[in-house]
Amino acid sequence: MASDRDHQDKLQQHRMQMTKMSVVNYAFESVVLALYGLTGAAPGWVAIAFFLVAVGSSMGFWAWIRLGWNLRLKDPGMLVPQIVGSWIVQFAFLAIAPQLALVFLVSLLVGFNYAMMSFDGRQFMAAFVLQVVGTGIAMLIAADRFGYPGTSAADIAILWLIFCLSTYRQTTIGTQFSLLRAKLSQKNQQLSESVARIEELASHDELTGVLNRRSFMRQVESERARCERSKQHFCVAILDIDHFKRVNDRFGHLAGDLVLKEFCAVVGACMRSADVFARYGGEEFILLLPAPTDMQAALRAAERVRGAIEAHDWGRVTPGATLTVSTGAACWDVGETIEHLLSRADQALYRAKRGGRNRVVADEDTLVAAGR
Repeated sequence: MASDRDHQDKLQQHRMQMTKMSVVNYAFESVVLALYGLTGAAPGWVAIAFFLVAVGSSMGFWAWIRLGWNLRLKDPGMLVPQIVGSWIVQFAFLAIAPQLALVFLVSLLVGFNYAMMSFDGRQFMAAFVLQVVGTGIAMLIAADRFGYPGTSAADIAILWLIFCLSTYRQTTIGTQFSLLRAKLSQKNQQLSESVARIEELASHDELTGVLNRRSFMRQVESERARCERSKQHFCVAILDIDHFKRVNDRFGHLAGDLVLKEFCAVVGACMRSADVFARYGGEEFILLLPAPTDMQAALRAAERVRGAIEAHDWGRVTPGATLTVSTGAACWDVGETIEHLLSRADQALYRAKRGGRNRVVADEDTLVAAGR
């Protein structure tokens, strides 16, 4: 809730800043008109009238936003009414003082760029039609009064000032676009990180950081499909931490979590780069040994893990704790389903437990003793 309020406050500040920019732009345009009034190129009252109408209307928009009334509207930024209002003012003064048409036409072109921050394709087309019709009507009304401000040094200097001010306005618009691009890039980066994090949480076990069961099943199905084509063999080994309930009962569940994390780290250090390790459920884990892997290679790999677990100093994690692991291994046969393969590995694990634990057993009753 607080973050939503902060976001809304920032949006309001941005809207007020944009409206202030309009006030400043109109003030500069009023100065240009006043300078032309001093040179005699246009009546002096034009600048005063323009200042009162243009700056006054922008201040009205600013006050509306400052009071928060804009939040009741469908478009809180009020960009469309501000842009359309600005154009109507320019159209009107183009008809009133056509000898200064250059000033108003340049302002219309520069102001059109503000529409790029918000308008869609249909709105752009409507804006184009409005600009064409508005300028056409204004020029038609003032057709017999058109002229050029003059060619004196002062008039040329004012023309240069118009160019400078227009360039400055374009620069401020470009700066706003740059800020929007930077914010968009930042949001995209945050979105990418969030998506990556979601994918990580969806595919990995939250506690240990290894793959979860669902992700492992996708991996093993992919390996099965590959081996169906190549007629090679791969193996799986199901690992069950011996008497893990005693660890939780004696040292507490927090200590049990630390043991599980350390267990995964020890197994990870024993694996080949191509091997896939996942949490199968509770204190059960599973290891995929990709093709080409035969039963003897699988048993050696599983025994390497078993020996590392037994030899590891678990007292560093939880003082007084010891740990061993029982493993059941099975190799895939061509045409076999994953469910049947896992069932055979699970049966081998059951025999490992029944045979005294802390050992690796193959599904065809090949037993690797546990170093007794």
